[in-house]
Amino acid sequence: MSEGRLLSDASIGAITDLARSTPDVERVLADAGITLEVLPPVRDQGAVIVPNVRQRLARTLKALDLTDRSTVNSVLAAATKLAEIYENAPNAKPGRLARLRDCLAADGYHVDKAGDPMAAIRSLADTAGRVLTDASAIRAELTRLERNFDADPSQDIGAAKRLIESTAKIVLARTGGSVRRNPSMRDLIPDAMSGVDAWSATKHPDIRAMMDNLRDAALKVNALRNKAGDGHGGVTAVTGVDDRDSRLAVRVAIAWCAYVLDCLGDLPAHSSAD
Repeated sequence: MSEGRLLSDASIGAITDLARSTPDVERVLADAGITLEVLPPVRDQGAVIVPNVRQRLARTLKALDLTDRSTVNSVLAAATKLAEIYENAPNAKPGRLARLRDCLAADGYHVDKAGDPMAAIRSLADTAGRVLTDASAIRAELTRLERNFDADPSQDIGAAKRLIESTAKIVLARTGGSVRRNPSMRDLIPDAMSGVDAWSATKHPDIRAMMDNLRDAALKVNALRNKAGDGHGGVTAVTGVDDRDSRLAVRVAIAWCAYVLDCLGDLPAHSSAD
C-alpha cells in the first residue's frame, strides 16, 4: 500500500470487480457523495473503445484522497452496497466477494462482519426507515457518523450522544411523551424507554435488569461526551480515551437506538403506517 493510504490497490481492484451496471454504480457512488468519472473513448487501430463501468470506477476510486478517513469511509459504504447488489445477481461469483473480504481485511476493514460498527450503522438506518414515517433526522446523524467514523474519537463520541438524543426525542414524539425545551439526557433516555414499555412487567426479570444496564450505558455515553466529546472547549486535553473507546460508545448508542426503535415498531398505534 502506498505510504499514508488507507486502502490498498488490491482493495480498490476487488471493489471494482463487483461493478455490474453503470446505473447501479452511479447510484451507489452518489449515495456516498462520490461522482463516477466520465472517460473519453479510445481509438485503437481504427476501432473506438468505450471505457466500461469497471474502468470508470477504478479511475474514480484511484483519484480520491485515500489518505483521508472520511473519504475512505464513503468508499467502504459504497463497497458494501456494491457487494449486496453483486451477491443478489443470478450469476454472481462467490470468489469475488471472498476476495473483497480478504483484501479489505488485510487493510483492517470488514464488510458486514458481526460487531463491525459500520455495518451496525447501516443496519440501524434500515431499522429507522422501516419503523418511522420520517427517519430523516436519524439518517442525517448516521450519515455524519459514517462519513467521519474513526477519524477522531471526540467526534465519534459526540455523534453517539447526538444519535441517542435524536432517537429519544423521536420516540417520545411518537408515543405521546413530552420533550421540554432544553431536555436533560437523564430524562430523555429513561422516558423514551418507558414510552416503548421497555420495563414491561411481562418481561423476564433478567431482561428488565438488562434494560437498567442499557439505560445506564446510554447515560454513560452522554457523560463521556460531556468530558471527552466534541462541542465543549476544555481547559486541558482529555486523556485515557482512544479509538477503541469511541468505537465502544458508538456501539452502545446503536444498541440503545436499535432496541427502542424495534420496540416502537411493535406498538400498533405508532407504526410506520401512522
